[in-house]
Amino acid sequence: MAIIFRYAPMPREDGLLVKAPCVRIHERGNDGKCVEITALVDSGADSVVIPKDLAELLGLKLGDETETGGIGGKTKARKTQFSFILRKGRESYPLTMPALVLTDESIDIPLILGRNGFFEHFDITFKQAEGKIVLKKVTAQAY
Repeated sequence: MAIIFRYAPMPREDGLLVKAPCVRIHERGNDGKCVEITALVDSGADSVVIPKDLAELLGLKLGDETETGGIGGKTKARKTQFSFILRKGRESYPLTMPALVLTDESIDIPLILGRNGFFEHFDITFKQAEGKIVLKKVTAQAY
């Protein structure tokens, strides 16, 4: 079975909203309540990247500091493990993967699901003209 999500509006630095390939994931916050988070599926990102305020809300344990870079340049980040549930309709997949938490609170980005950690769990099809992203669970690791 496949999970299909419609592209969702994401704010850009210039204030415009642009429809982008997003999924909704579920995680437990510090207070034990389930939090629904919109995450950008980014084939150009190497890693799963979590903004600092979201990591604090979820109570993630932070590990070693490292440096990461992207289109905006280099910044400091802390390593962590990120567990969540990808769910839509009857389909539900609990996932755990390595992630980086940005330490600079001034960097305003959504949760980014990059290739390392997320993409190996699914065959992913971006249907740009239809504004949809299709995720089909991979049954066996091809690596």
